[in-house]
Amino acid sequence: MKPSPMPRAVRRMIVPFAALLVAACAGSGGPPAPLTGTVWNAMQAGGQDFVVLKGGRDAHLRLDAQKGRATGYSGVNSFTGTYQSSGANLKFGPIAATRRAGPPAAMAFESAFFKALAATRSYRVSGDALELLDAEGEVRARLEALPPL
Repeated sequence: MKPSPMPRAVRRMIVPFAALLVAACAGSGGPPAPLTGTVWNAMQAGGQDFVVLKGGRDAHLRLDAQKGRATGYSGVNSFTGTYQSSGANLKFGPIAATRRAGPPAAMAFESAFFKALAATRSYRVSGDALELLDAEGEVRARLEALPPL
């Protein structure tokens, strides 16, 4: 017995859905996220992966082009500072942070994150990924763009 062909209505729904699924798996394909104005979640710094602690929130960075300010959260403390950007060059000024203590793993990530910001001399954005690079071009931190609201 020959299997019955798929009804046209079902094929009309499956084909566009499959195309969307393939596009999503292949990446956005759109322009990269802008350096400024984007909230960048810290994924890795100094070779350490960021892990959200129970009841915690994501470490993140946001650059405000109008004010020349970098603000964010390290996983333990809020921070603010200045930055300068020109082309692919990026350099952070002194960072001021609150002085809360946290669990050892969170404090270690915070230290690595702040060291990565201090060492940053350039950056690379690819899609929704931001890499902060030191003077030798080594990746010091990896961040991921949050979708705009």
